[in-house]
Amino acid sequence: MSNYKPEGYNSVSPYLIVTGAEKMINLLIEVFGGVPTRRFNTPDGKIMHAEVKIQDSIIMISEASAQYPQNNTLLHVYVENSDETYQRALAFGCEDQGAPKTAEGDSDKRGMFKDFAGNLWAVSTQQS
Repeated sequence: MSNYKPEGYNSVSPYLIVTGAEKMINLLIEVFGGVPTRRFNTPDGKIMHAEVKIQDSIIMISEASAQYPQNNTLLHVYVENSDETYQRALAFGCEDQGAPKTAEGDSDKRGMFKDFAGNLWAVSTQQS
């Protein structure tokens, strides 16, 4: 079967359940240049399911509820410029977890920050 997933989707997509789904969507747009692709609200207007595309990947988001409590994870994202992405995250209010640097023997320059919901984000740029 050739249409088992939407066109342009990877086979695995992270799913963030957060208190503040709208804020998470805005973070993905502002920090990573994400593009909202789909959104479904509950009758009371909360985000039941939303998707934001970052480069070639889809991040799925939902508002936390009693049935689906907030989860926390660590996500790794390759970006064009880890320094700029890291600075945009801090400007958005994310917490510093280590400025981008290149470790000996590692071809990636990587930094890390924590978002308002407690997720950790590692941002890396390969230094050829």
